[in-house]
Amino acid sequence: MKKILYVAMSALMLTSCYEDKGNYDYHFDDLNKVDISDVTYTPSAYEGVSGSVIEIQMPMTEDKVQRVEANLKQTLADNYDNLDFTWYSSYTVTETNPMTGRETTKTLRDTLHTRGYVDLDFPANTDRSYNLMMVVKDKTTDLDYYANLNVKTRLLFKNSLFFLHQKGSETYLGNVEKIGSSLESRSNAYQTAFPTATDNVFSNAIKLGFTTYVPSRMAVGALMVFNSDGRGYSYNTLKGLQRFDVPLVPTGATSFVASRLIDVGSSSTYNKFDCLISRDGQYYIGKIAPYFMVPGAASNDDTLHPGDYQVTAATVTADNFVLWDAKNNRFIYQSNGDNVPVWNMDGLAGTQSSMAVKDAHVDFSSLGSLSPVGKQAVYAFIASHSEFFEDAKPQFIFKDNADNFYLYELTSVDGGKNSKAKATRGGDDEDASSSEAAYTITGKRLPDFHPGSNLASFTYNPWFSTNYIFYAKDDQVIRHNLSNGDEEVIYTAPVGYTVSIIKFRTYDSESNSTLSSNFGDLGLYLSIGMNKGDNGAVAEIKLTTSADVDESYTMFCDKDADGNAFGKILDVQFAHMYSFSKDSQ
Repeated sequence: MKKILYVAMSALMLTSCYEDKGNYDYHFDDLNKVDISDVTYTPSAYEGVSGSVIEIQMPMTEDKVQRVEANLKQTLADNYDNLDFTWYSSYTVTETNPMTGRETTKTLRDTLHTRGYVDLDFPANTDRSYNLMMVVKDKTTDLDYYANLNVKTRLLFKNSLFFLHQKGSETYLGNVEKIGSSLESRSNAYQTAFPTATDNVFSNAIKLGFTTYVPSRMAVGALMVFNSDGRGYSYNTLKGLQRFDVPLVPTGATSFVASRLIDVGSSSTYNKFDCLISRDGQYYIGKIAPYFMVPGAASNDDTLHPGDYQVTAATVTADNFVLWDAKNNRFIYQSNGDNVPVWNMDGLAGTQSSMAVKDAHVDFSSLGSLSPVGKQAVYAFIASHSEFFEDAKPQFIFKDNADNFYLYELTSVDGGKNSKAKATRGGDDEDASSSEAAYTITGKRLPDFHPGSNLASFTYNPWFSTNYIFYAKDDQVIRHNLSNGDEEVIYTAPVGYTVSIIKFRTYDSESNSTLSSNFGDLGLYLSIGMNKGDNGAVAEIKLTTSADVDESYTMFCDKDADGNAFGKILDVQFAHMYSFSKDSQ
């Protein structure tokens, strides 16, 4: 028994004398660290709402294998020999049963072990989105690091800045997309969409517009293109510029050359109206869909007809189109209550306007020398800050021969409560020759407003609560406060360029509504076209909600991906997804 006790005590003494080095000689500086929080990828990723996102241009004709590389920094290693990579991938596919026609979805999963990269399959003309988890094991420390990534197809021309540029006597449609921190630029977007095409359908295009809405289950993104011959078509930017069969202008309409496109209202409530003015003073009207009608062509009431007026400025209220007729020095108006079958694109053809065009009989006698008679109407807008804009009043900017500028505000004689009913009423109590005034007017001179000669650049956006007008002058874009005359330069072009055109990405007033907005911060971006001799460039800036410059975003592009310089910029137009968010760059 004593012998056993002695052996046990000896073992206990030896154990207690063992040197525990783990807690005292363990130096963290000697351990390799992988900075997973600062991982970058090739192609570059952007930070979406749900994490890192890489968008791959959807292959149009041939399947594509896209390699995605992870770029990791380590403290004690300059290669990946000490790292093991595991990629867990999943994606969903939709299959149609050939017997029943039913669609079913299933999720496919895979596990790959490729060091520093993963190769992903993208079938031609197929939408695909991979959810990836990258697990990195450091063999020197036996520590694991994790990162999630979404790699998905990007529709051709998704959220794209289109532009018309002229080379010689021919016009081309180009586009620029900013994907993360990278630019994808093309001088001939049509050639990209249709690689085998030998023609250029935009060779005589002069004007662009855009509308997006959901007529059925599928959203429409319609890039409206107006030509110098008075014709025009729209092209689906969500379907690789496939042309809609319905022409923008009715086949039997008098041809005209588009000058200005006015866009007022909210897409979400279908309370959105368009007015297209031609260079010869005629106008067409539309409602959310890419289709325009001759005003009053099917009216049963006495109505003014094309040729009876020469429109130089127009806007749209909750009830009426309101326009300045320079031929007769008067305001005219027309109800916006026409029934347009916006739910059925094929049903648009042949739709006619039944609302009469009328003289507004606005009395200028109280204005004295401020009267707009004999002055030039250069721009009109409404300060609409809701999706229904009932209280917004038409405002018109005029200039005289001495380059003095004036601001006029119209007020409906009944406060807007019954103006649509009045405008649609026929018979003896109101017709095109009635002397009853539809609006009253006030006016003032703008002593601090000196915009120069580019009057076509004037633009107003309801996204800002202050009464700002934006315009281009020489190499600058200027923000002018119509209330107090304050001005601020918000953009200066590179040396040698003259700014020719500015447009906000959207003028949709939905962002200011009580509804959930589909457009995120879209209306804060300003698209800019500029020229230097025969070459041009496009740019974009972002503003804050108070219309100051947001330095977090800027874009400038003057050549395509092959290094070819853009021609002279004629117009710009941003075409976006119907629901625009951080994850839909």
